[in-house]
Amino acid sequence: MDALEELAASQRIKNVKARYCRFLDTKNWEGFAALFTPDAILDVREDTGTEPYHGRGAIVRAVLHAVQHAKTAHHVHSPEIIFDGPDAADVVWAMQDRVVWETGKSPVPGAGALTGYGHYHEHYVREGEAWFIASLRLTRLMSEFQA
Repeated sequence: MDALEELAASQRIKNVKARYCRFLDTKNWEGFAALFTPDAILDVREDTGTEPYHGRGAIVRAVLHAVQHAKTAHHVHSPEIIFDGPDAADVVWAMQDRVVWETGKSPVPGAGALTGYGHYHEHYVREGEAWFIASLRLTRLMSEFQA
């Protein structure tokens, strides 16, 4: 990849992640699912203790379960994008999320809200001109729970 191709690919990857945040927060599950490869992996073990989810359907079900009764706001910034050839990239994003569950609907016992800080560690693949998330691992630096 030359510098111009890398710059264009970086912008496309950033757009995928921007849609990830918007689709998640607006609960556009069809759009959210379309951001992932069919065999994508979601690893939130550090956050939830559950084993990784395999496949876009399992990913959507897991995320839906966590936030279906919540208002959320996800922010990402400072992407570190490392290309592995023209069709693959590893990206680390700094992240902050705010989750406020409806009373009595939190999947986290005793928690009514969460403000979290950490990183998304992701692998992207390109098919044609489109980029997709092939794997996502969430790590947390800090989680602040409120009753």
